[in-house]
Amino acid sequence: MLTMLHRIKFQLLAQGMAISAAARTELLSQAPGGVLTLADYASTSGIPIRLPGDIYVNAPIADHNPNFVNASPHLLDWTGEAFVLRSPQHEWPAEPIPVPAYGSRNNSAGEPYNHYGLTHTDRVRISPISGCANRCTFCDLPRRYEYRLKDAGLLIETIRVALEDPLLPARHVLISGGTPKDTDFGYLRDVYEQVLAAFPGVPVDIMMLPLEGVLDLRALRAQGLHGLSINLELFDDGLRRKIVPEKHAIPMKAWLSSIGKGVELFGAEVRSMLMVGLEPMESTLAGVQALAERGCTPVLSPFRPAPGTPLQDLHPPSAEFFEELFLRATDICEARGVRLGPQCAPCQHNTLTFPQQDATA
Repeated sequence: MLTMLHRIKFQLLAQGMAISAAARTELLSQAPGGVLTLADYASTSGIPIRLPGDIYVNAPIADHNPNFVNASPHLLDWTGEAFVLRSPQHEWPAEPIPVPAYGSRNNSAGEPYNHYGLTHTDRVRISPISGCANRCTFCDLPRRYEYRLKDAGLLIETIRVALEDPLLPARHVLISGGTPKDTDFGYLRDVYEQVLAAFPGVPVDIMMLPLEGVLDLRALRAQGLHGLSINLELFDDGLRRKIVPEKHAIPMKAWLSSIGKGVELFGAEVRSMLMVGLEPMESTLAGVQALAERGCTPVLSPFRPAPGTPLQDLHPPSAEFFEELFLRATDICEARGVRLGPQCAPCQHNTLTFPQQDATA
């Protein structure tokens, strides 16, 4: 049976969180640049908080998601000594995760560091490509940012600064960002090689589509890559065609084959995210099963509507939907000897996952 705090995480992801005037004042007084959150992607647009039991949740707030966060029954408050999450059921101590100090600084070229990378909880994510060659209807990247390639040296500089940040030092690295144009595959391979060579003692993961011209898995393994995220996002074929058309153009067989080859080299450090709420639950569970059968770590990430996208008026699923999906997905994974991911507790802040998968204990 789920505990009350596990259900609170589901409720926060579905309903968001209000912030008292006292909590807002305290958060802003502590934040470099005077911002509550750096709010780059839709899935990281809220305030990440740590609850008892090492439960992390990126709680949406009305500042960045007025399209669905309103009259939330959950309130982040400041007592004068500590933060507390007040909910109708109970109240708990809460630890907001700080905004990194470098997030308000410029790099050696005079550009904001947060144009190159950002840290959420304990992982710095760099984005070699601004914008995206694809136009998924849930994503605001190609709508907010012009497509361009970023200097590899400045990306490496961003990682170094993030690892040494005095407020939120990163412990590992994710190379993500937009999908490259065909002509830029070589650039991205070069970025991967340079980053892996520059940080041999730091776990580095890559998030990318299964593009053979980009992901040379054996070469990346030899260069020291820690893990991969090859995100299906949706499993329903018709909805993939409609919502992620460029990704749908890559046959599902090729996605699953690439994931399987990745598992052969990287084991459970190969993850694939399924977006929760844009397809029927049964389709998502079929995706969980397909991934688990191949030894891949499924990641369930709740859909969060980004303002300015074609799907901005959709609402996330209910907490009850999240709970049922989590329990059924956990059963599928246990039957096949895998676990829902990610396993890093701080990185679970925007997923339906808990530390050590003990939520049903």
